[in-house]
Amino acid sequence: MSDHKQVFSGSPFEGMAVKNILENNEIEVFEINSAMASIEPWAVTAGGLNPFILKVSAEDFEKASKIVEAYYNGEFSIDS
Repeated sequence: MSDHKQVFSGSPFEGMAVKNILENNEIEVFEINSAMASIEPWAVTAGGLNPFILKVSAEDFEKASKIVEAYYNGEFSIDS
């Protein structure tokens, strides 16, 4: 997975929302630590901080980064 780049790190709940947004934009996403992030986040990272990681291919990285940035800026809503 060396040709893949990390595009997100956070909670499992938020990670699944971001993953769905990326997949809806036709970007293949790989979950890292997804099971352990839900069960024992402190076993994945120090203090359990941001244990859920999403990676995308290097060729999709720029597009995915823009989408994640838009998510953080509130351009995507998971309320409705």
